[in-house]
Amino acid sequence: MKLNLLNKTTLIVLLSLFPLGIIAQDLENIGSKTVDKIKNSPLKINGGISANSIFYNSNGRSSREPFTYFLQGNLNISWLTFSMPLSYSYSNLGSQLGYETPFKFNRVSMHPKYKWIQSHIGDIAMTFSPYTLSGHQFTGGGLELTPEGRFSISAMGGQLLKATEDDGNQQTLPAFSRVGYGTKLGWEKELFKIGVIGFYAKDDIHSITAVPEDRNIKPKENLVIGLDGEVTIAENYTLKAEYASTAITQDTRAANVDQNGSGLASLLFNSKGSSEYYDAYKLGFDFQLEQMKLGVAYERIDPGYETLGAYFFNNDFENISINGARPLFNDKLNLSFNAGYQRDNLANQKTQATNRLVGAINGTLKVTDKISVAGSYSNFSTHTNKNLNQFDDINDSDLTDEDLEALDFKQLSQNATININWILSEGEKNTQNINLNYSLASSANEQAGIIRVGQANNFHNANSVYTIGFPENGLNISTSLNYTYSDIGRDDSNAYGGALNISKKFFEDKLNSTFGVAYNTNNNKDTKTDVLNFRANASMVVSEKHNFSLNAVQLFRSTTNQEALNELTVTFGYSYTFDIGTPKKKK
Repeated sequence: MKLNLLNKTTLIVLLSLFPLGIIAQDLENIGSKTVDKIKNSPLKINGGISANSIFYNSNGRSSREPFTYFLQGNLNISWLTFSMPLSYSYSNLGSQLGYETPFKFNRVSMHPKYKWIQSHIGDIAMTFSPYTLSGHQFTGGGLELTPEGRFSISAMGGQLLKATEDDGNQQTLPAFSRVGYGTKLGWEKELFKIGVIGFYAKDDIHSITAVPEDRNIKPKENLVIGLDGEVTIAENYTLKAEYASTAITQDTRAANVDQNGSGLASLLFNSKGSSEYYDAYKLGFDFQLEQMKLGVAYERIDPGYETLGAYFFNNDFENISINGARPLFNDKLNLSFNAGYQRDNLANQKTQATNRLVGAINGTLKVTDKISVAGSYSNFSTHTNKNLNQFDDINDSDLTDEDLEALDFKQLSQNATININWILSEGEKNTQNINLNYSLASSANEQAGIIRVGQANNFHNANSVYTIGFPENGLNISTSLNYTYSDIGRDDSNAYGGALNISKKFFEDKLNSTFGVAYNTNNNKDTKTDVLNFRANASMVVSEKHNFSLNAVQLFRSTTNQEALNELTVTFGYSYTFDIGTPKKKK
C-alpha cells in the first residue's frame, strides 16, 4: 500500500503525545549541582479564570439570546524546565443554535512543555503552511520539537470533524467523522532553510447511519505534500520558494483506477475514479539596497485546489507583485508601496475571465515632535472578458448584442485616507490632543469604455476628536464630530453626529469608570434614521488579583415608517489571576 508511510507516521505521532521525555534524566547535569537545583527550585502554579455574562433585552424581534455566558480559564504548572499549560473555554451559545454542527464550540486543551519539547493535547489547532494544514481545529494531540541545532519536527493527529447525522433540519451540517495526521520536518542553517510537510485526512464512511446524498455530502480522502525553502545570498538577498501538491478523492466509494495524476502527492496516493490532483507554487525574492527594501513575488494556485486541513481556500489565480519601502529625510518620512497583477481562469474553463491591477502607497510624516501626518492611497481595476461557448456563438442569430456578449467589463476602485494628529500640550496638569481624519472610497463600473449614470459610487467620511486629560485627577474628556456623505447609484445620503465620553479613576486608580453618549442621524431620499445611545462602564481591581467589570449600553433608534427600537445590553465580567509557588528549600 502506498499509505504505509502514513501509518508509520501515525504511530510516531501517537507515541509522541506521551511526555516520556519528561521523566528522562538530564545526563549532562548529573551531579551535586543538579541535586541542589532540584531541591531549591520551587513548583510554580499560575493562571487565571474569567466569567462573562451578557443580558439582552429589546422591544423588537431579535435572533439574539436574552442570556449568554462565557467561561474561560488557563492554568500553568512549571518546575525546572518543565511546564504544563492548560486552557479551556465554555459557553452556552453553541447549545442554543437549534441545529447540529460537526465543530466544537467548547474547547479544553493542555500544552505540556519540557525544554525544547512542546506538546498539545485536547481541542487544538496547528498550522504547517497556508497550502497544507492551516489553523483547522481538531481534537487530538500535537508535538513540536525544536532542539538547538539544525532540525525541527512538528506532528499532529486527531479528529477534524465529528460525525453528524442528517436530522432533516436544513441548518444542520451533516458530516462524516474525519481524522487527520500530519508532520513537518525542518532543517535550518545560517544561510538557508528547508522544510518538508505531509498531511493526510480521510472520512469514515461508517461513522453515520445514512449517507445524505441530497445534501451533496460525500466521504473524502486527501493527501498533501509540501516543500519550502529559503536561502540568503550575500546577506542582502533572500530567495524563498514554496510548493504544495494535493491529491483529493471527492468520493471514496468510487472504484480504484490505475491511472495516476500529476504532482508529487500522486506518487503516494491510491487513485480512484473521483480523485483530483492540483498544485500550488509561491516564489519570492527580497533584497535591500542601503535603506531601501524591495521585493518581488509570484504565486499560482491551480483551479480546484483544496485541502481538508483548512476551512476555506482561494484557488484559480495567478498573482505577480512588487513591494518596496524606504525612509527619507532622516527617517522623518517613511514611504512604502506595493503593486500587483492578478488573473484567474487559468485552465480556460470559466465563462468569464478576470484580471486585476492593484497598486497602493502609504506614507507617514513626522512634521514636528507634536504633529504627525499619515496617508494612504490605493486604486485597482478588475477587467472581465466573457468566453462564449463556441456552439452558442455559431448558432446565435442576434447580431445586435455582440458588444454586450463580449462583456468588456471593468470595475474601477480607489481608496484614500489622511490622518493628522496634533499634541497641543503635554504636562502634569493637563494634556490636550486633536485628531483629524478623512477617508474616501469610490468605485465605478465601466463597460466598453463608458461609465453609465448610476454606475459610480462615492463614500466620504470625516471626523475630528478632541481629548483633554487631567493626569493628577485621573480625568479624561473626549468629544468627537463626524460627517458622512455617500452617493450610491442614483441615491444620495448623508449622516452626521457627535459623541461625548468622560472617564474618571477613583480609589487610587483601582476603579475606572466611563460614561458616554452619542447621537447620529442618517438621511437619504426616502427615510431618516436617528440613533441615540448611552454607554456606562466600570471596572475595579480588588487585592490586585480580582477584577470586576460592568458595562451597559442603552440604544434608541427611530426610522421613518418603522417602529422605534429600544435595546439594552448589560455585560458583567469577573476575572481572577493567581500565582502559587512552593517556598524554596534551604540547603
